[in-house]
Amino acid sequence: MKRIVATVAAVLAIGALRAHAGGFALGEQDAASTGRGGTGTAALEGAASVHYNPAHLSRVFSITGALGGTAIAPFASAKAPGGGQAQSTLFGLKTPPHVYAAYGNGQWGAGIGVNTPFGGGVRWPDDFRGRYEVIEQNLQVFGIYAGAAYQITPHLSVGLSGILYRGALTLEKRVDFVDSDGTALIGGAGTAFSAQAGLSYAPAEAARLGLTARLPATVPIDGRAHFSNVPPSFDPLLQDQDIHTSVALPARIALGSAFYFDSLRLFADVDYTLWSAFDRLKVDFAKSDALNVDSPQNWTNAFGVHLGVEKDFTDVATIRGGAFFEQKAAPADTLSPSSPDSDRIGLSVGAGRDFGIVRGDVAYMYVMFSPRASEGSTAFPAEYNASAHLLSLTFRFSTPPGVASKSADTSDNRELVTPSQAAPHPTGR
Repeated sequence: MKRIVATVAAVLAIGALRAHAGGFALGEQDAASTGRGGTGTAALEGAASVHYNPAHLSRVFSITGALGGTAIAPFASAKAPGGGQAQSTLFGLKTPPHVYAAYGNGQWGAGIGVNTPFGGGVRWPDDFRGRYEVIEQNLQVFGIYAGAAYQITPHLSVGLSGILYRGALTLEKRVDFVDSDGTALIGGAGTAFSAQAGLSYAPAEAARLGLTARLPATVPIDGRAHFSNVPPSFDPLLQDQDIHTSVALPARIALGSAFYFDSLRLFADVDYTLWSAFDRLKVDFAKSDALNVDSPQNWTNAFGVHLGVEKDFTDVATIRGGAFFEQKAAPADTLSPSSPDSDRIGLSVGAGRDFGIVRGDVAYMYVMFSPRASEGSTAFPAEYNASAHLLSLTFRFSTPPGVASKSADTSDNRELVTPSQAAPHPTGR
């Protein structure tokens, strides 16, 4: 009885809250950025700047917008330590969208946006060896942004975005009753607020630096726990009931640079995410105090390095490439089949083309997770391998720049000049 109680409580809490670990923080919120290895802190992203660096909204010269999404196909496998046959997750395609709009005059700008900065999920087969840990898990956190920026000098801009998060999660697992299996399903949702500040500085006409800092947020999750196929002797304990927990979205600091050489542009970002906010996981059950969990996690802060390149081959066509490394955040004794976090390397390619006032960008990214095994008596014993394929598509549009800006015809990311010297391409790119 005690073993079943502990298993149900621990997995409902830990499995659900692990779901948005480093592997499920989604930085791919624009196809151009995805094609450049996820760089965006110093790149002039047009309306998408409300997400990447709000200071760059001051470089918007008209009404501009972007609409798109990313198709994500994650894969994971797990096997018993020291050998055994590996079991793989079932195919599941996630399609987080992104939508942005902005207006500016080259001195100041404002923008709004909606995207999914955290999310993902896994689905293991019904006979999975770790089915008592998790069968299926899904997390989706929408971000709603509103930001503004002002150009203090021709070389320096500052910006601020407010963020409203709406998070929802579900987790399904089996419960081992020795003679039979039951099912536990947990689901809930909640809302939280955050903010992001940005700075953009151009020390020279061929270079730009960007700096962003995002505040942490805690999303309170209120929902229900549902139990099915429960033997009568366990009915008093495993009743359907309300639950309360929380999901912490970590603070993040990013420093980026961009360098311009005629038709060639180079980008580099370094970010530091404060995953140490996950020091404990707690979940409260409304009817069964015996199921309540307060579990130490001891996650560590993690850094990432992103590199990207763009080159124009014609006046309307651009190709891109990039790579990145992101450090693991979860220690080995908290690894779970719901989120087998590990160090990861990503490679990307992309392309873009202008079609008048509309521009289309497409990118493909492959993410490789380092093989990793859980350790310690509290973690499910397994050796994990994981990877992911991402395909991103973004369409942009813009009204023509204002009359005061029509004296030049350059693109924000195609030629770095001071706002007093040039206006952007009509698409904001």
